[in-house]
Amino acid sequence: MKFIKTVIAFPLIVFFTFFVTTTNGQGTKGHIPFYAEPYYNYDPLKITIGKYKKELLTNDTSELTTLANKITADINNTDIESLFFLSIRLYDLGKKDDAFYWFHTAKARAIIFIDMFDPKKIGSIGDKPFELKQFFITTSQLVGEYLNGYGFNDIGKGIIVLEKVKSEIKNIQSYKEVYKDIHFLNDKKLESEKIEGEERLTKLIDYTKSHKEEIRKQRIDNGTQDKY
Repeated sequence: MKFIKTVIAFPLIVFFTFFVTTTNGQGTKGHIPFYAEPYYNYDPLKITIGKYKKELLTNDTSELTTLANKITADINNTDIESLFFLSIRLYDLGKKDDAFYWFHTAKARAIIFIDMFDPKKIGSIGDKPFELKQFFITTSQLVGEYLNGYGFNDIGKGIIVLEKVKSEIKNIQSYKEVYKDIHFLNDKKLESEKIEGEERLTKLIDYTKSHKEEIRKQRIDNGTQDKY
């Protein structure tokens, strides 16, 4: 399973919509105008799933920073939904560097998480593994427009973040205790999945390093640079 830009069949249970409410690709007050019913609503702000769904509703930057530190210490016991939501909320409150890190942390873990599904038990519309797979892919694409849009304004700094995320992949543990109602493959496969995750980021980092000027020019030409 790869995260690529493609057309996704949206689940009926989880109906995703995406709105840009102002110019410059930003929503009101610079928030990411992301809706993922019934899980997440931008306006009015609502989060219905995840270990930290209540704490993530805060509009206090210091409280959100404290929560991010708490999640760092508890990351292998934290659901991936909370990591994506943390990246969105940090962006919303102006902590965009931290938001970029958490977005790529969530994405790296989501790819491995999906690849660890027992393919015979993923199910279809309405089944939790299927719904989470669609949710993670869609969130990665739509929220990624904002997080990558910002994160690569300074390509050098963006690369440093990707290298940090890559260095932490080796610490990912089994999600069997976090998602007790989902069937995963044997944990032996997790080690090879982590190696593949490191390789994915290595390729992205190497490409970005060797194409810095080209990437920056493309961003300027298409209006992405300094847009987010």
